[in-house]
Amino acid sequence: CARPHNTQAGEKKMARVAMNLLLALSLTLLLHTTDSVPLSPVPQTGDKTGGGLDDACHMHMNLESPCFEVVAKSKEYEVRKYAAGEWWSTSVVDGPPDWKTQTKEGFMNNFQYIGGDNTKALKIPMSAPVLTTRKFSSGELVVSFFLPKGLDPPPSPGPKAKVSLKHIAEPRVFAVISFSGWADGDSLSSKEEELKNLMARDGLVPWADHHAWLAQYDPPFMPIFRHNEVWVPVQEGKMLGKKM
Repeated sequence: CARPHNTQAGEKKMARVAMNLLLALSLTLLLHTTDSVPLSPVPQTGDKTGGGLDDACHMHMNLESPCFEVVAKSKEYEVRKYAAGEWWSTSVVDGPPDWKTQTKEGFMNNFQYIGGDNTKALKIPMSAPVLTTRKFSSGELVVSFFLPKGLDPPPSPGPKAKVSLKHIAEPRVFAVISFSGWADGDSLSSKEEELKNLMARDGLVPWADHHAWLAQYDPPFMPIFRHNEVWVPVQEGKMLGKKM
């Protein structure tokens, strides 16, 4: 005998619910198992301040950071265009290579400069990030402090300061990958390799003879929630069908 109409309707409704649940589960699994998402351009807000980058200046833990805008982004990393006009204090520490010893010396050289060892005896506010790179050919390690925008130009180093000042005259483009935890030379190497593989996937070419930079944003006494990045300079030219 035929089943009641309400029974058939109930079975159809349950079947639709089951199909919807299966579809939702499939989409969830797809999203969570997607390891690679290609780079996509980020819509720009226009050129309001002679480049549009000043609007992106920001603070990290009340520390001033360089101005940039994100021009492209993927799940794993992003491409940033940094504004021209930055000033950095830079300390070059001779080898032999020893990450812990060299980074400490480079940090303290820069800290001495911003602490008042300059021609104006000026106390310069700490900023972020602290950039570190190494030159494998010489064993040298380079540590740099970003100098706040209000200093243009900053005072020259004092007679005992072991730093030089570097002015960035042109905008620069970097591929940037972020990570947490404590960072060191091994972090720089592993994240640089990961980032370059992602760049190759997306058709981005690093500068020839470039150095990757480790960017550390937090002080040593902050044990958790640390923010670190590795920057690789991107070669000028076509990217995502647009001129950089």
